[in-house]
Amino acid sequence: MKIPLRYIAVALLLVFAWKGSELTTLWPPAPLKAIDTPKPSPELLALAEPLRPILPRMLPKDRAYLATLYDAMAYVILRDGDREKPIINSNEQFAAFHAGTLRLAIDKAAVGKYPGLAEAIDQVYVAALGADVRELDQASRRRLIAACGVLSWSFGIGRDE
Repeated sequence: MKIPLRYIAVALLLVFAWKGSELTTLWPPAPLKAIDTPKPSPELLALAEPLRPILPRMLPKDRAYLATLYDAMAYVILRDGDREKPIINSNEQFAAFHAGTLRLAIDKAAVGKYPGLAEAIDQVYVAALGADVRELDQASRRRLIAACGVLSWSFGIGRDE
């Protein structure tokens, strides 16, 4: 039996309304002082070249938020690849996952705050996977995880190298 997403959303809202003050100690988690994404190799860091002109103009809190977001996305894709039947099977499905994540994670008022940022992020993924729709094999999944890691590292504060 498949439960509609709206019922899950309503249930979560009710839980937060009912147990809100008790959940604040568990969620959201305390912000990290630093993201522990390992430094990518120079070849992988070259993927982040489109971000270079944008990063210095970004607020540190926005960079830290995106570093955490892309670190989490790398983890989700890694875990998805360990499933018997992965949910994200193609770069097209990843694009839908990425777009949905951004829609949920970024305030509508903040969209367009940094001109060219969305295009630069897309260029990182295209450089890692190519523009053609294709199935994700193990090698392309590793490149996708690496691209998320490059984004997380690049958004990290004090890493404009």
